[in-house]
Amino acid sequence: MKTKLMVLTFLFASLLTVNAQQERVSKQIYTSAYKVATDSKEDVDVRKAASFKVDAITYLNTRTLSAIVDTTRQLSKKEIAHLNAQLDSMSYCMHEYVNFFTRQYAHATKQRDRDRILKLFKETSINHPLYNDPDQDLVLAYFNREDYLTQFSLDTDWIAALAEVKKKLAE
Repeated sequence: MKTKLMVLTFLFASLLTVNAQQERVSKQIYTSAYKVATDSKEDVDVRKAASFKVDAITYLNTRTLSAIVDTTRQLSKKEIAHLNAQLDSMSYCMHEYVNFFTRQYAHATKQRDRDRILKLFKETSINHPLYNDPDQDLVLAYFNREDYLTQFSLDTDWIAALAEVKKKLAE
C-alpha cells in the first residue's frame, strides 16, 4: 500500500511540475495559436497555420507526458525539468519555424521560388526526427496535405530544423 501511495504521489507531483512549467512558453504558444485557429473572423490560411501549431504542441506535450509518467523509469526532478525545458524549446522553435516559413513563402514572388521554399521546409522537418515515432499516419498528418501550407512532420527536432533552414537560406 505504501508503495502504491508513493508511486501515485510521485506521478501527481510530476504532473503538477509539468503543468506548472507549461505555464511558460509551450502553453503561451498553444493558447495563442488555439485562439487564432478557432477565430472564424481570421483568414483561413492563418487559421490552418495556427491549427498546425496547436497539433504540433499537442504532439510534443503528449510525448513529454508519456516520458514523465513512464512507470518503467523513475525520473529525477532534474530529468523532469529537462523534459519540460525541451518541450518549451521545441514549442518555441516550432513556432519560429512556421513563422519563418510563412515569411519566406510570402516574400517569394515566383511560383518556382515558393515551391523551392516549401520543399526545403518540408524536407528539413522530416529529415530531423525528434522521437523517430513509428506512427507515420500521425506524424505525417500534414505532410502531403495540399490544403495546408504547413506540410511539416509533427515528429521534428524543431531546434535543428530551424537552424538548418536558416543556414540554407543564408547561403
